[in-house]
Amino acid sequence: MIKKAVIYLVITILSLYAVREWLYSGLRNNKTGVFEKYNTIFTKKNSFDVLFMGSSRTEMHFNTKIFDSITGFESYNIGVTGATPRIAYGVLKAYCSKSQPPKYLIFDLDYHFLKYGIDTIKNFPRYFPFLDNEILLQQFKAIDNRFVNFKYNPFYSLPYSNVRSLAASLHGWLGIESREDSSYYKGFSKVVFRDTMKTVEVSPFYCYIHPVERNYIDSIILFSKEKSMKLVLISSPMHSAIKGAIINRSSIIAQLQRIAQINHLTYHDFSSRPYSSRLGFFTDFYHMNGHGAGVFTEEFSHYFQQYINKKTVK
Repeated sequence: MIKKAVIYLVITILSLYAVREWLYSGLRNNKTGVFEKYNTIFTKKNSFDVLFMGSSRTEMHFNTKIFDSITGFESYNIGVTGATPRIAYGVLKAYCSKSQPPKYLIFDLDYHFLKYGIDTIKNFPRYFPFLDNEILLQQFKAIDNRFVNFKYNPFYSLPYSNVRSLAASLHGWLGIESREDSSYYKGFSKVVFRDTMKTVEVSPFYCYIHPVERNYIDSIILFSKEKSMKLVLISSPMHSAIKGAIINRSSIIAQLQRIAQINHLTYHDFSSRPYSSRLGFFTDFYHMNGHGAGVFTEEFSHYFQQYINKKTVK
């Protein structure tokens, strides 16, 4: 009986590993969408000229297709949901462990979000299929030590796999593109044009740069220098209601300008634009939809050519 029990236990464990590998392989097989994006970032050898890095605001604001068409560069958007500077740093290091560093690194700083010092890894099960990237594992383990168990223990990781993960895996195996997947292009996520904002009322609040966030901004600056990447600090558009709501907005912008100055960089503030009051350009106060992102990316691309890459725009 004991022998049979041991055999059943071994079979069960091996079956769980097999099921998990089947699930993860299907996710990695996706040719479009967020899992194709993560596969590109964490497993492939790339040689993009320009990377856009940051949070979901980066992911939704920098249209790589428009940028490439105007500048002639090959760009990719490695913005991920909920990325603090620490998480962005980990993603960047994991990318560079497999790929050639870009010539330009555009780092979109969410200055309204720098005060929290939070390192919650949002949508963390999305990263499970890519933990063979040792740098990604080490960076995320330092934030959340459960990631070791997520990599090696199917009893620990599989419970976090839901119906959406299964559906995405099946799409990968069957070569089916979902509606959400089709919104992605070279890492950029184009949100369907819609107006979801019902009000422009925002309670006033203060911003500041948390010491943890500052340390990782410095780490990104240092890493960029080590890899000979031309780092560009920027803040992409927010709805104009935020401009009035942040009580010390001018002070926080001045601090970012100072950080750039002491590191011989420049900080480009695009957070408030003439079109920032248009509800039809935003899904919420902080995120632009596809239409708004197109307008901003076109503006930024010409600005990039003239003031950053310093080439005359025809």
